[in-house]
Amino acid sequence: LYHLIECNKDIPGLSEIHWIIHVVDSPDVNAFVLPNGQVFIFTGLLNSVTDMHQLSFLLGHEIAHAVLGHAAEKASLVHLLDFLGLIFLTMIWAICPRDSLALLSQWIQSKLQEYMFDRPYSRTLEAEADKIGLQLAAKACVDVRASSVFWQQMEFADRLHGQPRLPQWLSTHPSHGHRAERLDRLIPQALKIREICNCPPLSGPDPRLLFKLSVKHFLEESEKEDLNITVKKQKVDTLPTQKQKQIPLTYIIEKRTDS
Repeated sequence: LYHLIECNKDIPGLSEIHWIIHVVDSPDVNAFVLPNGQVFIFTGLLNSVTDMHQLSFLLGHEIAHAVLGHAAEKASLVHLLDFLGLIFLTMIWAICPRDSLALLSQWIQSKLQEYMFDRPYSRTLEAEADKIGLQLAAKACVDVRASSVFWQQMEFADRLHGQPRLPQWLSTHPSHGHRAERLDRLIPQALKIREICNCPPLSGPDPRLLFKLSVKHFLEESEKEDLNITVKKQKVDTLPTQKQKQIPLTYIIEKRTDS
C-alpha cells in the first residue's frame, strides 16, 4: 500500500490522505475503503490472490475509490433521487390520497431507483476505480497483466463451486468476466505508463497465457479422472452379484443305521 502511495504522490489529494490498512479475519473475498483512507482487506481476499502484483492492483482499486471521492458522489446521487422520489410520491398522494396506493407507489419508486440508478451507477464507479487503480499500479511498476488474471481466477472459482451467475443488472459490481475483458483492453495503455515511468521490463511469459494453459490442463486432467471413475464404475456394475456367483453346494450324506 505504501509503495503505491509513494509512487503516486504526485496525484493531487493522494498525499493529503492518511492511509492505514486493516486486515479483517474473515473468509469473505472482499475489501473496501473509507473516505478518510482507512483500507480494510479481508483474509479471504488475501488467500485468493496468487502474487503481490494482483494484490497491488486491488489496493490501487481501493485507493482510486477514495481519491476520486466515490463515496461522496454516490451519497449525492442518493440524496438527489430521494428528493425526486419525494416529489413523485407527493404528486401521487395529491391525485389519489389513499394509503394503499401510497405504499405501493413508494415500493415501486424504491425498486426503480435501485435497479435503474443506484446499481448501474455503482457499476460505473467500480469500472472507473478499476481503470484508475490499474494506472496507479502501473506507475508503481506492478505487472499490470496480473489484474486481468485475478478476475479470471474469480470467475473460474465460481464455476467450479457452482455459484449461480446473476444477470449483471442485478449486481452492484460488474461481473468477473466483464471486468477481466475490460482490463485486457486497458492493459496496453498501462504498459505504456510503465515504460514512461522507467520501470524494468517485464520478464517471463504473460501470466494471462499461463492461466489459460493451467485451466486447460486442469480441465483435461478432470476429464481423465471422470473417465477413469466411469470405467471403474462400469467394471463394478458388470461383476456378478451374489445370486449370479456359482456357489459350490455341500452335500451332507447321512449314513442311516438300522435300529
